[in-house]
Amino acid sequence: MEWRSTVDEFLASLQTERGASVNTIMAYRNDLTQFCQHLSATLPDDATWSNVTIEVIESYIQQLTEQNYAASTAARKVAALRTFFHWLNQRGWIAEDPTLRLRSPKVEKRIPRLLSREEVNRLLESASKASSAHSLRDRALLEVMYVTGMRVSEAINLRLADVDLETNTVRCAGRGMRQRTIPLTPEAAATLRAYLEHVRGNAAYDSSTDFVFVNPQGGKLTRQAVWQLTRQHAQEAGIEGDLTPHTLRHSRAAHMLSDGEDIRRVQEWLGHANLATTQMYRPRQEQESKLAPVNS
Repeated sequence: MEWRSTVDEFLASLQTERGASVNTIMAYRNDLTQFCQHLSATLPDDATWSNVTIEVIESYIQQLTEQNYAASTAARKVAALRTFFHWLNQRGWIAEDPTLRLRSPKVEKRIPRLLSREEVNRLLESASKASSAHSLRDRALLEVMYVTGMRVSEAINLRLADVDLETNTVRCAGRGMRQRTIPLTPEAAATLRAYLEHVRGNAAYDSSTDFVFVNPQGGKLTRQAVWQLTRQHAQEAGIEGDLTPHTLRHSRAAHMLSDGEDIRRVQEWLGHANLATTQMYRPRQEQESKLAPVNS
């Protein structure tokens, strides 16, 4: 059987029916392609999806363990299989979903790297003081990402029509096409307004581009560019440790909870699909509450 043709049909449905992002589709493709390779090596040529039993899947998971995959990686691959086989069952390709009785690898939940409020302020100040012509853009980008808790993909896809500086809000299209409107602090709104008026509105930029955060050529910023500028400003601010743009999102969640914000409000603010994702920030609540207020 040509296993991958079914996977291609599944990936197409993710895009058309669920509005999955390119990165999500790529991740599913990589995980399911690896599983298809296992099926080709272990099952006869005339096998169908109905022949893929829980024992076959468990042998694949065992193979991952023997190849020294991290438990978190194996768990992600199992999650991909669950979604895929659920889809197969719904479409009538299989009569019973074998993953319903499947046990996922145990993954130790770790609290992600967090910035203190003082470190957030230092990061933003570093961007403001940079000699680069992009300093105001970088400050606006980092401040908006922190205040709103946006993911990198959400920030770089922000369009001018999504920004309302009359109400100090931004509209964000999150995962699964779930849209949310997020308030800006007055400070973040002022920084964003200054960027839009004095940098983004410069004639050097391509006026036909409607993305908010752009490069000097007028094109949309890439994820790699945002990662690079975040690490650069963190280094200049003397912030140690592994810092990524997503660290700002993690930190915002922890700071909101430490301020006594309702956890479901934080879930809605950040666009978490599950409350359990938001719950992971609670252990740092008491520690974070001792830090000085952030200025933005």
